[in-house]
Amino acid sequence: MLCNFSSMAELYVYATCILLGVSILMPLNALTSAPSYMMDYYKYATGDPNAVPNDARFWKNILTFYNLASVVTQAAVGPTVLTPWARRLSLSFRFFMSLVLMMVEVFVILIIPAGQVSQAGAIAAFFIVSIAAGVGKSYLEATCYALVGTMPSKFMSAIMFGCGFSGVVSSVLQCIIKASMDDGYESVLHQAYIYFSLALSVMTVALAMSLLLRYNSYAQEHVGEYRAIKRAKNSRKGLNVAEMQEAASIELSAAFSQSHERQPFSNDQVASGEVYGNVLDEKTEKARLKAEGDDGSDELVEGNDVQAVSYQDCGTAGESNADDRNLTTAEQMQRTRAWPVIKFIWPFMLACFCNFFVSLLILPSLIIPIDRADKWFATIAILMYNCGDATGRWLSSVRFLWPSSKVLFIGIACRFVFIPLTFLCIYRHIPGHAAPYVLFALLGLTNGFCGAMAMVFGPIEPRLRTEGQRVMAGQLMGVSLLSGASASALLALLIVLYLP
Repeated sequence: MLCNFSSMAELYVYATCILLGVSILMPLNALTSAPSYMMDYYKYATGDPNAVPNDARFWKNILTFYNLASVVTQAAVGPTVLTPWARRLSLSFRFFMSLVLMMVEVFVILIIPAGQVSQAGAIAAFFIVSIAAGVGKSYLEATCYALVGTMPSKFMSAIMFGCGFSGVVSSVLQCIIKASMDDGYESVLHQAYIYFSLALSVMTVALAMSLLLRYNSYAQEHVGEYRAIKRAKNSRKGLNVAEMQEAASIELSAAFSQSHERQPFSNDQVASGEVYGNVLDEKTEKARLKAEGDDGSDELVEGNDVQAVSYQDCGTAGESNADDRNLTTAEQMQRTRAWPVIKFIWPFMLACFCNFFVSLLILPSLIIPIDRADKWFATIAILMYNCGDATGRWLSSVRFLWPSSKVLFIGIACRFVFIPLTFLCIYRHIPGHAAPYVLFALLGLTNGFCGAMAMVFGPIEPRLRTEGQRVMAGQLMGVSLLSGASASALLALLIVLYLP
């Protein structure tokens, strides 16, 4: 065992999850790390350092408009991942599509100055690629959460940590470059090249690593799509049906011995003619089908004897329905109904919504008005937030720090106190910079830990019995996160109009 990883294949999957998490926020961090470049973008787009803005309000608040266009698009497109046609898309295709759309946004914004277009053309191109990247980001998040939904909880924590780590890298790089380079026309352009090139490089590596997951033995063990690819490869090698059934029998037996739980009912017969699991009577089997949504109804039955799996951590392959393991991830999602899963995890969805609503209402819209004159205040405040956020997300991977669900919900409810405290800072009832720095560090720390824990607890809810349900839970948690972000962005746009 290497650093708590059973194999190099598992370590590779973990590293991929971190890079995917970093990639989720890379375009946003690249743009916010170069505010001077974006607010003077009309000069770079036209190639004229002395250009006058055709719409001063737009260019002054371009990052606010970007955030609004991106987040609203994500909120509108995010729920489409639950539609039948989206569920048919493979994980590999979704990774490719989403990351390419996000890379196109960064590339276009970087390359437009070379073509020297009009300001109107630059605005049109900016909104087109921002909307396209919003579509990509919503699908990338949902796909990441679907990927880790059937894996141990540390992989969800890895994605959440990657999101926070992305902000830390951007903030530290911004501080270094801001301190070492001037604010001249050419210097700002060079800074933008650094930020955007870094973003493109990270997303390219993340795309390559995600596409290679299909060949990873650990991913093949835990993810339906990659497991199906492995079976097809074995079939092409000439394994006959009996040999494949025997291999499946060995896999289930090994999983059974590891899980210490009775295995779920399965209709699949192995080569010896045995049936794995308990043979249930008609009444109990109907209850099980109803709980899994396979009877054509979205109704749930609680209290009936349908405890197929007492699932805790997705740690073993045998802890999910054996029939479900024979399906690809797309097939698992197609046969799983969303409403029964929502009924099980709605408290975590609400907690996730509230957690990110509070954080993204304050950051960055309410941080800048605290001191607009000081060029370093917003930079350091955001750095403090990002460091706290990354620390909190990392702490979510430490099992003995995990709170109970009740404590988590209380903690997230208490986070609403950050909103009035921020307004006290804006109106100088809390003077100076020291208190706001501490406030935003705590805001980031609680956001990272509570948000990551809500995301982790959703897919490992014990009442979720199949891989398909856990994949669906991961996607639903992503939708709740995007909903909280979009609601806060719309409210922040209204609030900033009345701030000093």
